[in-house]
Amino acid sequence: MMSDLIEEVAHVPVMVDEVLEWLITATEGWYVDGTLGTGGHTAAILSRLSPEGRVLGIDLDAEALALACKRLSEESSRLVLRQGSFAQAHLFLQELEVMDCQGLLLDLGLSSYTLEGSGRGFSFQVDEPLDMRFDPSHGRPLHQVIPHLGSEILADILSRYGEERQAKHIADALYDKATRNQLTTSSELAETVRNTARSPLVNKTLARVFQALRIFINDELNTLQTTLERLSDMLKSGGRAVVISYHSLEDRLVKQFFTRESKDCLCPPQLPQCVCTHTATFKILTPRPVTPSPEEQANNPRCRSAKLRAVERL
Repeated sequence: MMSDLIEEVAHVPVMVDEVLEWLITATEGWYVDGTLGTGGHTAAILSRLSPEGRVLGIDLDAEALALACKRLSEESSRLVLRQGSFAQAHLFLQELEVMDCQGLLLDLGLSSYTLEGSGRGFSFQVDEPLDMRFDPSHGRPLHQVIPHLGSEILADILSRYGEERQAKHIADALYDKATRNQLTTSSELAETVRNTARSPLVNKTLARVFQALRIFINDELNTLQTTLERLSDMLKSGGRAVVISYHSLEDRLVKQFFTRESKDCLCPPQLPQCVCTHTATFKILTPRPVTPSPEEQANNPRCRSAKLRAVERL
């Protein structure tokens, strides 16, 4: 039953109160949840909006969208769902003839459904086909891609996206297994890393390897950068963007973008006058990232690394 599946994989949304505090500036208008998942944050946002308030929910995963649709069925008149990347949010808004929105949320973490219910090998704790695509209708699964990368490219992926110090050593082992068709499941990937990594903290190495491969196969950082660059065109003046990241690469990218776009001049300080003509488009609302409370971290250990940053459109 769909209701049983919703209950089984229901995702606990991170920092709900903080999201509502920083995101919502008006109870009417349009808000965008670019990472809908099974609808936890969207349900909370809708609860704060007036009958005139609307939410556009976006997710790459058709199965997650179906779960969210069922979960939020009573809000169908105030909710529009679209399958796609949050980098397409501007196109979905145009389709709805919405000139600009009041707020946009990106929660970049993996939902419980993705980890536990998708069957695509996102976790090293279960044995599933090594796919890792958020949208399995596009591209090829990870296990088919790895044999064509070569060990050097694979090492660069592990180093760049996982910040893994043993990238070369692990990449050689993964590539060897892949070319012999012995790297087709998440368990085979995990076993290869466990047998190769030279560290007593092998689970941390596993987490970095799985993270790096997932980021690569879904082109996550480029998608995030593209979306950030489009924020100013999507938000009303006074509208807000809230981004929750979970690892240093994402957070660094978000922080650098928000810092850059909050300045009127990007010229080197040694220049006597501004020649860049850059104009600030955002005001930073969170000089330091907001993190989950100790109580939330105790109740939901997966949220411990979460960092929330918010800006307001000038």
